[in-house]
Amino acid sequence: MATLRITTQYYENYSDSQTPHWKPKGGQTFIIKDIEGDMIMYCDNLTEVCTNLISAKTNDHVKYEYRDHEVDFIGDEEISVAELTKEIRDQFNKEGNYATNDIPGFEGTLEKLNALTIFSQSDESLITRHKTKLSSEFSENDIMCSADLDNEWANESE
Repeated sequence: MATLRITTQYYENYSDSQTPHWKPKGGQTFIIKDIEGDMIMYCDNLTEVCTNLISAKTNDHVKYEYRDHEVDFIGDEEISVAELTKEIRDQFNKEGNYATNDIPGFEGTLEKLNALTIFSQSDESLITRHKTKLSSEFSENDIMCSADLDNEWANESE
């Protein structure tokens, strides 16, 4: 069994039936349930059928204009209000999936970025060293940046 959802634009007539003045007032969805799947699959032009069904609902006071349709063969999956509320609270409080530990353009957390060491080499000694967190020693997790390393990495891809 399938469900057909027809999305329409809803209009109201702000005049009389002799000289109608239609104003769009929002969307309206029509739902047709328990349709045989084969009937939908073998319909030559479902858009035309939906348009004609919707046009039949129009009268002097309201009209509906076909926008789109969707056929659902599986059924609805429900999300509870509690799940939605928790997700919105997490986003507001920057918790869970919304935690701001990751830095855009940097693979890692703020802690890793703070521990990052950048230095350059000229001749054989370290001339410049900058570390966001002050430290007197390099560790094995320090990142080396130099023109020599750039050339070495560039040549690896050849």
